[in-house]
Amino acid sequence: MSRESRQMEVREKTQQLLNGSLKHVRAAALAAALVPLASVAISRAVAQGCGSAGCQPPNSVPVPCDFVTSGGWVITDSLKMANFGAHGGCKNGEFWGHVNYVDHGTGYHLDSIQITGYLTPEAGSHTRDICGLATTNALEPQPVMFRVRLTDNGEPGIADTFGIRTSNGYIVTSRMLANGLGGGGNVQLHDPNPSTTGPDPSPDEAAMCGTLAAP
Repeated sequence: MSRESRQMEVREKTQQLLNGSLKHVRAAALAAALVPLASVAISRAVAQGCGSAGCQPPNSVPVPCDFVTSGGWVITDSLKMANFGAHGGCKNGEFWGHVNYVDHGTGYHLDSIQITGYLTPEAGSHTRDICGLATTNALEPQPVMFRVRLTDNGEPGIADTFGIRTSNGYIVTSRMLANGLGGGGNVQLHDPNPSTTGPDPSPDEAAMCGTLAAP
């Protein structure tokens, strides 16, 4: 049965309920008919990433847009310390922010020159990705594209996470600051305000981050 036919059947049953004498029996039948439709609607909403801000596709600019600030250190896969300062968001119809990252194990230093995207994996998430272009101190074509992932898991920041991936293959997968032992810094997601408006129309993930996947 098509969706249109199903909706017509529900309307007819509703009218019968209003006019009939066996109200309780018919109400039960109507409820049984409505439950599958409601389940389909909820499933579609979840699939589209619906949250308190409404439905939006995954990996898109938050609606409404906001901003995140962060600073601290993580332990890389080579068991060395890496420091970072990463800020990003929307500001007066444009993307805003800056990323500075230093791997003390390799000496690799990345300093952003342009923020090209700010997105969230799903509506209502406390995770934000910052994409952009940066210069580095390595002998490689300049600039490189980067994608930083930040998650604010509450105060005092022990469970907050940071990750980075660049277009030249460098990656630190998302992990807790200071391995979750405390004292590793903080990620702070800030509420929207009148100035945190994003680009209109909003770009898609590919326009913001190219082919870079989340770290």
